[in-house]
Amino acid sequence: MKHSESRTISASFVQAVFKKAALTPEQRDSMLLQANIPVATLDTDRGRVSASQFAHILGLLIDHTGDHSIGYFRHPAKESLLDTMARYCRDADNLLQAIQRNIEFFNLFDTGFHLSLHERDRYVFYRMEADQQELLETWLCEQHLMLCHRYFCWLTGTPLPLLRVNMKYAAPPHKDEYHYLFRCETRFLQPHYEMIFDRQLLRLPVVRSRTELEDYLTRVPYEFLQMPSQESSYSEQIRRYLKRSLPTTPSYEQIASSIGLTPQTLRRRLAQEGCDFRQIKNEFLRDTAIALLNADDSDIKSISYQLGFSEPSAFIRSFKSWTGTTPNLYRQSKL
Repeated sequence: MKHSESRTISASFVQAVFKKAALTPEQRDSMLLQANIPVATLDTDRGRVSASQFAHILGLLIDHTGDHSIGYFRHPAKESLLDTMARYCRDADNLLQAIQRNIEFFNLFDTGFHLSLHERDRYVFYRMEADQQELLETWLCEQHLMLCHRYFCWLTGTPLPLLRVNMKYAAPPHKDEYHYLFRCETRFLQPHYEMIFDRQLLRLPVVRSRTELEDYLTRVPYEFLQMPSQESSYSEQIRRYLKRSLPTTPSYEQIASSIGLTPQTLRRRLAQEGCDFRQIKNEFLRDTAIALLNADDSDIKSISYQLGFSEPSAFIRSFKSWTGTTPNLYRQSKL
């Protein structure tokens, strides 16, 4: 069976990028059409888009508004802002200096938040704080922390493992996306917006050349949506095992044994990555189903059996619970 392993992204993020943009319905629909995103995708939080579709719509909005923050900073941010920050950090000697430059740079602007770095024992806290009487929106916090983490990973050539991410707001409807954003536990209703990692990582050298950076910047914002390689993570190992096993769905105990862990230990390790087995399995089946529906004209019955469902009706019910629509309606919306 051939299909893309590309993960899909919640339509909640598409809704968020349009939230602050002063667009007419016609302008919005035109952009969605250019990005090949059905307008109906925005009607439910369970809608899904590909990373390339999301990067396309984000790029269109930035080009249209001339504002890198797409309305989320207090004042518009010129499109060159990220490029300038990236170049300034690339000239650092190590991760500590790169983070210090990142903080210094963003704190020059009236964004509505300020950044700081705190070291305590063996931990480092990269923290966002709202300016006085400012309310930081969910999109702004999750995207800033994700973007900076992934850029630091790229600069050092290392998938920097986060120990935890804290958010001050309550868990959003798309909270299940967070394990892919950060690959760690996320806690909500916490005192700070912050990502926490091991202090020893601050010694890592910056390894990227200026030439590599200029090439990297030509692929922004798509590049920022790519999770640094986590091939050894337990969630990725489970996804690979599920793929090899199709159309059979192995039990949790079988998967734990294949990885060489007890079920209890694997459960703890997955919790550290911010997810659990049921979530990983459902995400894998959902993304694989979407890839199959996009890739060819296989009938729904055939796809349901490829995914290990005993009958098409069970697949249709599951697909609707994952995406808010039926497989046939999803396929028709892509035409």
